[in-house]
Amino acid sequence: MPGCRKFDAASLPPTPPRRVELRRYVRHNLRTPRPANDNRRIGGPRIWHWALVVGAMPTIGLLAALSALL
Repeated sequence: MPGCRKFDAASLPPTPPRRVELRRYVRHNLRTPRPANDNRRIGGPRIWHWALVVGAMPTIGLLAALSALL
């Protein structure tokens, strides 16, 4: 059929075999693979959580002091 185009793989040049590189399979100091449905955090608690709590303490203390005065 004139409107039909087929992919002719025989007209492409042959691809050379790829080299097997060992460094693709050796892992040093990398995180272990995890399943896709693992929603746990990677690593420990985040530092910014602690900074937020420490920064909010003066505000909470000030509100407590003002509420005691009223």
